[in-house]
Amino acid sequence: MSGLLLLAACNGSRSLAKKAGKLDEAGLYAEAADMYLQSLQRDQRNVDAKIGLKKAGQQVLDDKLGEFFKVNGAGDDKGRAVDAYLEAKDYTTRASRLGVQLEIPDHYKNDFEQVKGEYLVELYTQGQEQMAQQQYQEAERTFKRIARIEPGYKDASSLQSIAYLEPLYRSGRAALDAGQYRKAYDDLGKVLAKDLGYKDASALQQEALHKGQYSIAVLPFDNGRLRMKRGGLAETLQAHAIAALTAGKDPFLRVVDRDNMQRILDEQRLGLSGVVDQQTAVQVGNLIGAQAVLMGEVLQYQEVPGDLRTSTRKGYEAYQVKQKNAETGGYDLVTRYRPVTYTEYYKEDRVDLSVNYKLVSLETGEVLFAKVVDDQQTAQVHYADYTGNKDMLMPAANGNVDLSNNGRSSLRALLGAERTTAPIADLSAQLLRRAGSTIATQVEQELAAKLP
Repeated sequence: MSGLLLLAACNGSRSLAKKAGKLDEAGLYAEAADMYLQSLQRDQRNVDAKIGLKKAGQQVLDDKLGEFFKVNGAGDDKGRAVDAYLEAKDYTTRASRLGVQLEIPDHYKNDFEQVKGEYLVELYTQGQEQMAQQQYQEAERTFKRIARIEPGYKDASSLQSIAYLEPLYRSGRAALDAGQYRKAYDDLGKVLAKDLGYKDASALQQEALHKGQYSIAVLPFDNGRLRMKRGGLAETLQAHAIAALTAGKDPFLRVVDRDNMQRILDEQRLGLSGVVDQQTAVQVGNLIGAQAVLMGEVLQYQEVPGDLRTSTRKGYEAYQVKQKNAETGGYDLVTRYRPVTYTEYYKEDRVDLSVNYKLVSLETGEVLFAKVVDDQQTAQVHYADYTGNKDMLMPAANGNVDLSNNGRSSLRALLGAERTTAPIADLSAQLLRRAGSTIATQVEQELAAKLP
């Protein structure tokens, strides 16, 4: 395959070189040079394309250098002159990568160095003036252009960074003063991502985090009126919610440590068990220094083990018989198919869960938001069994043996499939973990939308 691709590339390269030669003969050297470039991109060993590009490409380069000479001679637009030369230089680089060296006469190089130096001084002065006038976006563009023309020119790189960082720094500081702590944190984070030591950005970001951080306590979830077959259900769900909240990516959300919370409540002789009403929740939250409390109640929990269902399927079992060959007089093995039946089995176990939860503000006692999470976890088995030779079993289609690859692959998969479902306890564990994660995600999203 690689050989065929290489051959095709070579043939394509020769064809393009021939077309380029005809264009060159017609005086269309710019079009010819472009086609020679395409030819060499397909095969850099094409000598004819290299010779052609050397000639036609030099003519194109001379035109570009002529434009530089014209603009530079006018003397009224140094930036345009610099761009014209750089375009010519880029063209020689493109050709060089394909093995063709095009020449720029020294007098053009000298003229460029002179106009470049003058233009860089103009740009640098302009950038400094823009910085002084706090025109940071314009300054960043100016210093970026300097870096493209001559990387490492004076302190242009540092000034470009400052032109980028200073607006973000000022925006973050202004947001902090306005109480927009998340915006302040994000803007200052962008500053620190580029320069960890920029002014006092790190201290300001920590101040924004401290002032904007929101502490919540997760009170014990309640089973409500449900009689649970599985013990510790609400406690497990609460633990998963706490774990997900603690591992969340929102730096402004802080979860009160449950052990510390229990110690404080024990000292006040107020246990956590049964703390489900809002009035008591506010009392508990104030004791532990939280700004809000999360409360949850399991509305529904049901384990639904499925029944194993069976169905009889028609199939064919292959076997071989000896059949005399009239031409050779010997015997050949011939495959025959006899109709048989096999059995398919299907079972699905399911666990259903419905949880109501709410976040209560400790400043006002109002419910900030309340939601219901409905979810289920299922596990299925679907397999086939055959009492005969499983390796010779074929499926049936329209009353005949199905010899298609898809049909046989599907039947083989059923014959080798898992025959037992995961334990209900495992389904329950997966469901509770996912529900806890869902609650945590929704809490984070709601608070991020409500808090500055």
